[in-house]
Amino acid sequence: MTTESWSTQRLYRPFIRSSVIIAVVLGFSTGAAILIMPLLGIERSLTWLTHSQSHGIIQIFGWAGLFVMGLAYHVVPRIFNRPIQYPVPQQLSMWLVILGLLLRFTGQSLYTLPIAGLFLIVAGILLFIAMFVFTWTLYGVIRYSASKSGPAEIWLVTGVIWSVLSGAIHLVIMFRMAMHGEPIAHPPWNEALIHVAIFGFITSFIFGLSVKAIRGFLLLKPPHERMNRLSLVLLQIGLVMVVVGRFGELGQVVAPVGLILSSVGAGMFVVALRLFEPASKSVHRIPIGYLRYHWYVRLGFSWLLLGCVMLILIALDEIGLTNMVAVQVSLPVIHVLTLGFVTNLIFGAASRFIPIFEGADIRYPHLMNVAFVLLTISIVIRLAFGFSISEIGERALGISGASGFIGIILFSIMIFQVMTQSARDAYSKRVAAIGRVKLEMNRDAPLVKF
Repeated sequence: MTTESWSTQRLYRPFIRSSVIIAVVLGFSTGAAILIMPLLGIERSLTWLTHSQSHGIIQIFGWAGLFVMGLAYHVVPRIFNRPIQYPVPQQLSMWLVILGLLLRFTGQSLYTLPIAGLFLIVAGILLFIAMFVFTWTLYGVIRYSASKSGPAEIWLVTGVIWSVLSGAIHLVIMFRMAMHGEPIAHPPWNEALIHVAIFGFITSFIFGLSVKAIRGFLLLKPPHERMNRLSLVLLQIGLVMVVVGRFGELGQVVAPVGLILSSVGAGMFVVALRLFEPASKSVHRIPIGYLRYHWYVRLGFSWLLLGCVMLILIALDEIGLTNMVAVQVSLPVIHVLTLGFVTNLIFGAASRFIPIFEGADIRYPHLMNVAFVLLTISIVIRLAFGFSISEIGERALGISGASGFIGIILFSIMIFQVMTQSARDAYSKRVAAIGRVKLEMNRDAPLVKF
């Protein structure tokens, strides 16, 4: 297979499909089931904790991770103007992620069996190899590229680096769980993994694509370069401090300061992007994709800002400057970031980018309207009732889980439909019809003499 033919293929397809399937089958479904259990009279046991923790990792690396990887394999070579050389590693990384997550889920679910430890170790190895292959593949694109590195490119490079580091941290955690016979990951280490995976791996790619593509689609003004650079520096320093602090048991000082710096850095990027300022100009284009995708984008970044504020409160509490333990801010913050920020951005980016990549029409755009409402309801309920557990809160959280699950189902219908030949044919016919109308209008226009 030649480089030219490989570079023209739609590399993202299997990743997007796998991402959605994992989200529906294991991610959102498991989360919804955990929240609905009390309503059905099912008592939560240690199994609930193992499922809850593996559910979080599946959402981060399976749902968000596979989506980001697929998009990166398609977009990064085009940004750096250098194609991926070989298809096999790219496909391998996807299957390694899937198999690793399945083994992680199985190992934690069967924690009482002797083989559970082996499952966890193999899961850690496979996920690390997947992230390494992902990093190595894109490193080959970036290293030999002649393109100039700008703000977007730097964010993408940091995302590549943190992806393999998050895989390494996950591997260490899996070995510890297997060696000590622990069904639950060590909390400080697990917190470090989640923070690095969300802010280092996922968010860095989102920021890079925001500067490169989303800014253009939303017709935003040029970002504040100095603030963008400062946000990049603060975020990296903060992530390193979180890792060092959590793993070095230095949580009272180093890790909280890292949380503050990374949160401030992420918040500064939103300001630097000028997302909420008026558009710089208007451009008339042939409409393609979900035309209200900006709802998801702007609301997603709003949730990010709120999540950053909540993380700062958590950090101040750890240092001892505030007393927020009573309201347990840490309970809903993870869903504010993953559901509110990451999932909204995935819904928005996919509904806009994938139709463009495919050259296809969305047949049922109203499904995305409903999904937007359901996802927002789910997050608001998590935020409102996630601070404390009561009978009313349990019922509300059950509604939240069901709402989010229905939302991902509607999204999956849209995304699978848009990647079909009928959707591509519909777009081609529509473009051809628009061309014929313009031709006829020009042909019938009166001749003006000067």
